[in-house]
Amino acid sequence: MTMPSQNFNAASGGEGPSPGTGRSRRLHQYPRAAMAMRFQVVVDGLEGKGLDLGMWSACRGLQVQFTAKEITQGGDYFTQQLLPDRVKFSTVTLERAMTREESPALQDWLAMVARSWTGYEFDGSESYQPQSVRITLFDFRGEPVLGWALQNAYPKDWSGPELNAKSNAVAVEKISFEHSGFLRLDVSGAPLGA
Repeated sequence: MTMPSQNFNAASGGEGPSPGTGRSRRLHQYPRAAMAMRFQVVVDGLEGKGLDLGMWSACRGLQVQFTAKEITQGGDYFTQQLLPDRVKFSTVTLERAMTREESPALQDWLAMVARSWTGYEFDGSESYQPQSVRITLFDFRGEPVLGWALQNAYPKDWSGPELNAKSNAVAVEKISFEHSGFLRLDVSGAPLGA
């Protein structure tokens, strides 16, 4: 079996620098790979209490675009200058099969959002305040590897399953979040650099 090439220092007890990090790693010790199908979503609530929206089967839209403007100069026909412009974050969409354990919690949270979204003018309650939505990615052992916090997030839309008596498909629900950006979290859930 062919081993990947790495700088190996026998005098250091079989340790060598991990590529690109400068940290030592024992031979045959590989990084824990994050599993794309294992992640959890929590909405940060008031007084530090988070609402666990459970496990999801798909997450799309963890994307950031760094846009730039091209500036051309008269008489220069071969080059252009790029000036940094807007940083754009995509809508994040979550998808999963509906379950008796997790789907009701999402419905309760959406009902609370709907009440504070439109009815606060009449009953004196507070208007909806954007919240942080934390997405945590796990490895095959169920240990957290990485996380993101969607800042100032609010639900854009929710869609339920298409019901059809002739179908035997699993009932699926989807929810999308708009947000002002995401910060990468360490495995403890705290923003890096905080």
